[in-house]
Amino acid sequence: MSQLWTWHPPVGVYIAVLGVLGILVPFFRDITKIEKGEKALWTLVMVVLVLLEIKSIYQDRNEHDREQADARAEQLKQFSDIASRMDKSLEESEASRQRSDEQFEATIDRTNKIFGEVGDSMKMQTGGDSFAYITFTQEPGYVQFNQFSNPSGPWFLVSITSHGKYPLKEIHATLMDDERRRAAMDEYNKHPDGDWLKAINSGDTHYQYPYLRPQSPNRPSGDVEPIGAYPIPQGNSERLSIAFSSLNGDWIETLHLGLVNGTWRQCLSILGPTVTQAAKPFVYCEPEWPEGRALAEGDWSRPKR
Repeated sequence: MSQLWTWHPPVGVYIAVLGVLGILVPFFRDITKIEKGEKALWTLVMVVLVLLEIKSIYQDRNEHDREQADARAEQLKQFSDIASRMDKSLEESEASRQRSDEQFEATIDRTNKIFGEVGDSMKMQTGGDSFAYITFTQEPGYVQFNQFSNPSGPWFLVSITSHGKYPLKEIHATLMDDERRRAAMDEYNKHPDGDWLKAINSGDTHYQYPYLRPQSPNRPSGDVEPIGAYPIPQGNSERLSIAFSSLNGDWIETLHLGLVNGTWRQCLSILGPTVTQAAKPFVYCEPEWPEGRALAEGDWSRPKR
């Protein structure tokens, strides 16, 4: 019964039936002769048809609204599904990107580690940014070193010291003494037919050492090795230049010597072997000679404009 009530023909059918009856009835019945009872019946039929048409209109509208609501709900559900899939895809994409970034960073870390190990291994072979410097230590005449010939009076023990965390190999050093060079040139001028370049170089002293261990907890000051003897200068101060070369490059030392309260003190500066060390030279100075530090710190300073 409920299905019969909910059923309805398309909108306009009842009105069409009402219109047809309004046209056909006058053909079959004389309106002036219709009795009150029959008029009431036809009126009832017209009212019923109008009410049924109104019912059809409202039912059709309600069905349309439900269909629209269902369609919107279905669209919203589809949009929600699409949004959920997009969110999931974005989450998966983000997770994948994070995994990719982590893998990339891990690869870069491994690569840097490999290059670091390779670079460190090469530095261990060449010396990296390590360098060496020469120091002079005053010794009394009675102290003897079997491998060095030294004068009977006070003299300098020449030592070479490593600085840095990498070992140095095949170190060569040339010490240039301006006083000796001037003396050699004075001698050359007495016999100008000789080789003047050889005369100048005769004032130089050459040193070489095969291997110096790097600085370490056991050797915080570096590897110190004696390499020769040197005479005491005639005056109260001396400035020496020493050119170094090794597998990792070249560097220059300027060594200042000064007589302080009867004892020779020293200060030195190193330029190189790397660009960074050239921009900030290494300075070593004995604390008993502060004036020497000022000399060493001024060796490579640029003049102010």
